[in-house]
Formats: sequence, C-alpha cells, structure tokens
Amino acid sequence: MKIIWVLENVKKDNSFYDEFKIVLLLASVTLWKRYHPDHTTFLYCDKLTEKYLSNLGVLKLWDHIKHLSYPEKIQRKYFWSSCKTKVISETTEPLVVVDHDFLIFTNIDEHLKDKVLYSYNEKSYPWYPSKHDKWCHQLSDPVDIVVDLSANVSLLYLPDPNFANKYAKRTLKNHVEFSAMEGFEITDANYMIFSEQLMLKQMLVKENIPHKTLVSNVYDNCKFMFSDVVNMYGIWNREEISLYYRHYGFEKRKFKGEKLKSEIEYLYRCINSSKKLDIKLLKSKIHESTSRQLD
Repeated sequence: MKIIWVLENVKKDNSFYDEFKIVLLLASVTLWKRYHPDHTTFLYCDKLTEKYLSNLGVLKLWDHIKHLSYPEKIQRKYFWSSCKTKVISETTEPLVVVDHDFLIFTNIDEHLKDKVLYSYNEKSYPWYPSKHDKWCHQLSDPVDIVVDLSANVSLLYLPDPNFANKYAKRTLKNHVEFSAMEGFEITDANYMIFSEQLMLKQMLVKENIPHKTLVSNVYDNCKFMFSDVVNMYGIWNREEISLYYRHYGFEKRKFKGEKLKSEIEYLYRCINSSKKLDIKLLKSKIHESTSRQLD
C-alpha cells in the first residue's frame, strides 16, 4: 500500500518551519510505520523542504522522497493543499494520503479495501461557501450540492485511481479558476476545502461510490466538536476515536506556552518509538534552526 505525506513551503523561506509543525509531521510517519510496517511511505515535497529535513537527518523515516512539480497557476497562500491534490491527480494506483497533523494508533488495513475511506463527515452549512456564493457561482463547472455534508480528508484512502484522478483534476481546475478571478481575495481556507472536501462528498454521493469514515459522528465546525448525528458507515464513535487516531486540525491553535511545550515533548516520544533517530540531536538541530529564524 502506498502512503503519502505532502508538504510544500508556500512561504519560500525557513519561517515556514516551526517546531510543532515539524515534530507533528515526524510523529505522523513514525506512528504509521509502527502500526503498518509493510506499507511503503512517500514524502512529496519542494526542494527547500527536502533540504531542511535533510539537515535535520530525518528523511530516512520515509521509504521514498519525491519532488513536487506542478505548473498550474494557483495562489498558494489560499490553496496551499493543491500540492497534495496534484499528487492525487497523477496517481496510477490506490493510495492513502495522510495530513502531517494526523496520528494513527492502530492498524487499519482491514478498512483499506474497495471503499473510499476518509476521517469523518462535516456539516457544511454555514462553514463552507454555498454554490450561490459569488465566487463559486463563477466556476465553469459549478458544484451541485446534493447533501449538506463534507468529507474531512485529514486521512483519505482512494482505492480507484480513475476516480482519484477525476476528483483531483476537478479540484485543481477549481483552484486555478478561483485564483484567476478578478478581485478574488479571502482570509481563510474555506474555498480550498470547498473543492477538496465538500465537492468530494457530493461526488461520492451522486456517483454512488461506496465509502466509509473513521468516525461515525458528524463534526460541527461551528461548535468545534462532534455532534450527536451519526452515519451508519463509520468505524468508531466519538468516544472511541482517541484510542485509535488523532487529528489536531483546529486544535493546533489552542496549544500555547507550557501546554505547547508538553505536547511537543509527547510528539518527540512518539518519534523516539521508531528508534531510528537520536532525539537529543534532533531537538538540538530543530532548536538551532528555529533560533536562526529569530536572529
């Protein structure tokens, strides 16, 4: 099974790399390999990110390192996940896409079969733009909303490369069109996830594509919590999920001061479970790199 992480430095400088972001990424791949030792792991990244991680001595955590390359004219500051979508658009085999802030605590091979798998359903309205939004309305292929749900893709398994290509190419097309719209300027990622997550859910439903979720409860973005509403195709309920996985998501913003330090130390312990890295040396190199950013 091909498992990928994708990271592009959209800032084009080292201020992009903070300690929390880096140790989350390293813990994510470490834990995946711990519970899925037979999987083949890939990191797709730009040259600046490869150099940064190489200097930390951590590239060996992945089986393969691939360079990102895509010519699409997309405003990266608004659509920073387009790099991930580009990789999906070119896949020729089933793949799992893992966000850098997603940690797994169990083996899920039994769920990586013939159905699309993603983290959980989200209630779309009013968090996501509607199809009548002034920008969405201008898309050459407007999204037909058939259900008030979106697919959170912090983990996404796509077993059919043909569907994966179609979904990802349409997402990229939307991002190109949004980027080219006169006066287009936003302050959040909602237009990015409009195609990446809301459109995906609509495609799955409209095309009757079998799919399942890690969590049976629907997430309420306005309340930042899982609701009482459940689907019949989830693997775990909201009370169980902390035993099996963790997606930091919005929660990352809550970590400050001593709470942030404590969480980073926990992530270092996760990384250390691989026994592939000298954690003291890793900490030293990360602290040195972040200190240079402040000079």
